[in-house]
Amino acid sequence: METMNKMLLILSLMFGLVSCSEPQGEGVYVEISLDNEKNLNSYVLFNANIKTVEECEASMDGALPSIMANLPQGIPRDSKATGWKCSLTDPRKDFEKLKSS
Repeated sequence: METMNKMLLILSLMFGLVSCSEPQGEGVYVEISLDNEKNLNSYVLFNANIKTVEECEASMDGALPSIMANLPQGIPRDSKATGWKCSLTDPRKDFEKLKSS
């Protein structure tokens, strides 16, 4: 049963993560740090199916290979994930606040 729960969580992450441009309500943001030739350093996803940072962190190791295999257009195909961070706030907005202060 535990394996089934893990699989459901991974599938939830795979299908629930969407690249985001606007806040999408309750859920978790995932910022994936990238290494690629175009120096695109990160990619931010939002998952409305995951509600806590702890739940996100527990499932990202299993979900990351699928996410990297299905990157959207605009993200270089040679990208390698160098890390990730789950948060309840959009990390891009946090960056914008730092830039403007």
